[in-house]
Parts: sequence; structure tokens; C-alpha cells
Amino acid sequence: MPLFYSIIKKVFISTFIIAAVMILSGIDAADAQQAKDTFIIMGTGNVKKEDVAAARRDAIKNCLVTAVGLKAAGLMNIDSMVQNFETLNKILYTNIDKFIKGYKVLTEARSESIYRVMVQVTVSSKMVKRKLIAAKIMPRKMEMPKILFFIAEQSLEDDSPKYWWGKGMPFVNSASEKAMVEVMKEKGFKIIKHGPRTQNIAFRIVADEPNLNDREAIDFAAKMNADVIITGSSIANDLPNTMGADMKSFKGLTAARALLVKTGKQIGSISRTAVTANVNEVEGGRDALSGAGTLAGEEIAKQIVSAWLKKDEDTENFEILLKGAGNLANFVMFRRMLSTIEGVKFVQVKELKSDKATIRVEFNGKTKELADALMLKAFESFGINIYDVSDSQLKIELIGSQSHIVQ
Repeated sequence: MPLFYSIIKKVFISTFIIAAVMILSGIDAADAQQAKDTFIIMGTGNVKKEDVAAARRDAIKNCLVTAVGLKAAGLMNIDSMVQNFETLNKILYTNIDKFIKGYKVLTEARSESIYRVMVQVTVSSKMVKRKLIAAKIMPRKMEMPKILFFIAEQSLEDDSPKYWWGKGMPFVNSASEKAMVEVMKEKGFKIIKHGPRTQNIAFRIVADEPNLNDREAIDFAAKMNADVIITGSSIANDLPNTMGADMKSFKGLTAARALLVKTGKQIGSISRTAVTANVNEVEGGRDALSGAGTLAGEEIAKQIVSAWLKKDEDTENFEILLKGAGNLANFVMFRRMLSTIEGVKFVQVKELKSDKATIRVEFNGKTKELADALMLKAFESFGINIYDVSDSQLKIELIGSQSHIVQ
């Protein structure tokens, strides 16, 4: 029984250490992904010629290599790792620093000629996946964006365009949009349906006209949690071609643009036509619109995928040097508020001392933009003084009512 209680005690102590580190780092339920990418690793280094510093560096490096290996192992199966070990050694283990978001030595000790460290390591899943995919070791998988369509369509049976967001047009289901939706669903895109509830909201927000203002469409799409909007028009025309007494030709034209909801940036533009022949004018026009929609959907899907893969490439990495971190409650509140700012992708506490902290930030934008966003945040028990802004760093002090402001 003493051995059993000894094991339980060690597990409890280890759990307590990890929990304490998570609290100091501000990790909560919203940081689930970061928690998945964070490892507690034991590493060793040999002390040679009493060079303790070198042994410590070796021990830390062993921890970093192990953490990246664990991340890769979580993304691959063992057979694939064994078969591709030479490639993994080249692309991952020989350039380890680029895959590390941050690390912290939790405790360390020397035992004769062995130096041991316990290190908390946070690995960049994105960078590891990118390397594995580029090396064709791991298949490319992508969370596809949610799409909302705004396509106004004029068929041969209508004198004017019909569109689902128009008042009095609640059951519009255009042939071209339906064809585009089918294409994009097959490719894995998520389509937001514009049913009665969505239409009722749209009637109060967007203009009742076929050519929507981009800003109106984007603002409405944001309320629907869409990632991309596809806006445009389709029209059917009859052609002078005939065969016999009844067979006629019809042309469908679909023109569409894709915009990112988050930024308003255009990421795709397409115009496609299709020609059909039919003895029935209504059916012929619908077939032509459907054909044009299919062709347009195929092409604009490629453009959206290409842009979606690149959407995070403008992310900047920089540090925040924070003073006034001695008040742990204020520090945790600041970090959580920082994480909620739009464009902030990742927040990592690199170092925490008695009254100072170094925080690593990934942000879709420049330091000045993040500083401007922080100035608009209200903190209940303290304020912030942003006293230096450079391309790679922000210097900030947490200030209370009686605190001195750094000049």
C-alpha cells in the first residue's frame, strides 16, 4: 500500500503543478486548442567538464524536440512516422525553433553528471501541419467556410429579377443558385440556407433591390455567421437558333463575386454562360440558368479555396512587454481581454516575473492596429498605458488609480 499512496501523491503533485502553470498562463476553457498544443516534458542533459549551462541547454532542447515529436505523432499514425522518419528528421527535428510558440522551465535540478528539467512547451500546430502537408506526408484537410448566397435571377418566365431577400418573394429558389449550391456542397462547403427566419431578418436589414450594396450584404452575413458571401446575378435569354418548327436555343449567364465577410475583401469573380436547346421555353431557360450556375460554381469554388488557404498568411508575430503584472487578477483579466480582440489568433505567456510579463501574440494586422483596439477596451479595476509602439513590440503598463504612468 505505501507504493500505491506514493504513486497517487506524485500524480497529485504533477496535476497541481500543471494546473498552477495553466492558471498563471491564463488558460481557460476558451483556450482549448492552446491546451492541446501544450506539453509538460522532462528532459536531461549530460554535465561535461562542469559545464552546467551547456547541459541545461541540451536538456531544454531535448524537451522541445520531444514536444514537436508528440505533436506530429498526434497528427499521424505510427506506420507513417516510421516510413517517413528520414523526411521528418529533415523538416521537423533539425529546425525545431520554428515550431515552438513558447516554453517555460518549470523546475530543474542536477544529479551528479545529469541535469534534469521540467519544461512547459507550446507547439505551433499550424506550422507542423503545414510542413507535413507540404512534404505530402499528411493529407490536406481544411475547415471549409460557410457560404451565404445573394443571387438575383431573371428567367424567361419573369419580367424582372427575383431574389430571396426581396419583399413578397419569400419562396424564390433560383435555378442558377441551386446549381451552384449543389457544386459547392459536393466540395465540402457549408451552405447557409435562407429560409423564412433568415428572410424575415433580411427584410429589416438589406435593401429590397436585386443589386445589393456590399456593405449591407456583409453586415447581414455576419449576423448569420457566414464566412463568405457570393453575390451576383443570372439571366436567361432565348437565341435565334431553331431546329424544325419547335426546337429553340436558350442562353443562361451567371456572374458572381465572392467576398470575405470578415474583411470585405473580394476573393473571387466569375462569369459563365451555358446554352441549351428545348421545345419548352420555360424549361429551356431554366436548364440554361442551371448550366451557367454549375460552371460558375465550379470555378468560383476553386478561387474561394485558394483564398481561404491563404487567409491567415498576413498574421504578424510580436511581443507585448507588460509592466504591472504583479496583480495576478489584473494580469489574467488583461490577457483574457487581449484574446477577445478581433484578429488575435494566439496569446502565449513567454515569461512571468514578479511584476513583469512577456506575452507573445499572433495578430492579423500591425502592432499599431492592436494598440488602437486595446485603447477601446474598458477594464473594471485598472487602466492601461501603451507607452511604446514599434513594428515588433508593444510596451504596456497596467495602471490603477494611484499608479505612476511611465513616460
